[in-house]
Amino acid sequence: MLALFLAGPSTAGAATGITFGVQPATPTYGQTVTFSGVVSGGSPGDQVDLIANTGSGWNLVTSTTTAANGSYSFPVAATTPGSYAAQTQGPTSGAVVLVLRPRLTSRVTGLRYPGSKVLLKGRLTPATAGTLTLHQGGHSRNVTVHANGTYSARLLTRSGGRHRARLVLSPGNGFVAREVIRRYRLATPSLSIGSSGKSVLALERRLKGLHYGLRPSNGFYGVDTYEAVLAFQKVYRMGRTGRVSSKVWNRLGVAKVPKARRPHGDHIEVDKTRQVLFEVRSGVVVRVIHVSTGATGNTPVGNWHVYWKLPGLNSHGMYYSLFWLRGFAIHGYASVPAWPASHGCVRIPMWQAPGLFSRWSVGATVFVYYS
Repeated sequence: MLALFLAGPSTAGAATGITFGVQPATPTYGQTVTFSGVVSGGSPGDQVDLIANTGSGWNLVTSTTTAANGSYSFPVAATTPGSYAAQTQGPTSGAVVLVLRPRLTSRVTGLRYPGSKVLLKGRLTPATAGTLTLHQGGHSRNVTVHANGTYSARLLTRSGGRHRARLVLSPGNGFVAREVIRRYRLATPSLSIGSSGKSVLALERRLKGLHYGLRPSNGFYGVDTYEAVLAFQKVYRMGRTGRVSSKVWNRLGVAKVPKARRPHGDHIEVDKTRQVLFEVRSGVVVRVIHVSTGATGNTPVGNWHVYWKLPGLNSHGMYYSLFWLRGFAIHGYASVPAWPASHGCVRIPMWQAPGLFSRWSVGATVFVYYS
């Protein structure tokens, strides 16, 4: 825009000899608009200037000349709101206020299952057109718009079924309000050992996010997935099936990382009631493992410490053992059912044992309790 200072236009209706208008009246940002009118009493080829006040005084935008009948037009990309007018060497038109309709795109992305990370993404053009607010399920929150106009907002995934998100633009000066509505559905398929696909991948990611022990996510419902689901069901005192139903999905949608019984320090916790082991670092549960304790309830309750580590497999089938009292140990074992079944030790799945063994040293605290 040429920074040429010009006198402002006359007030609407006061000008004589020139008409002025714009089509469309409220264009979308970037759309071509046409300012046009007729100069009366002049000659063909008279110069007409389009001038604008977009916040820093009146400036020249562009110029044209009149046709034989005195008409003129200015096709312009609508990118700047403000007041516009036409002027000749004689009269100046009344001003027209140009208000723009921002561009607002949106799309729903992510694996659409309860508890998964599902996002509403898009772009606001221009980025300075206003502020965005996401309304969903009785909740409202502001959405950050980046300098390039892009935004990303996490959608609610607390339960299966159909959901609705409403994104509202509160416009800045020179822009009009916008609103977009996006609907999405969260599936709750039944899953068990042998299942595969995106639903299993979403399940694995959610369980990992809640700190349940799993191998790397691969979209296959293997034994490790079964055991992580079993641990989750135990933590929430659900039926110990190792299978995923709509009830499990919906619980996953609202679940949080379990809290440690002792919310401080580094230690291992064994909950005999729920039959799970918690690895705790700085008072936060960092891993949950499915276990089986003594069949007769004889696993000793109390505060103990690892006094001996025995790697590998011993003659009793104990794999990578952490001994914490006499012959009582946490160790891998070939059979880890959903109920207490050991001779008194804390059994964990074989594939989990080497990792647990490597993460805890002699002297580590083992806290065994009923919840």
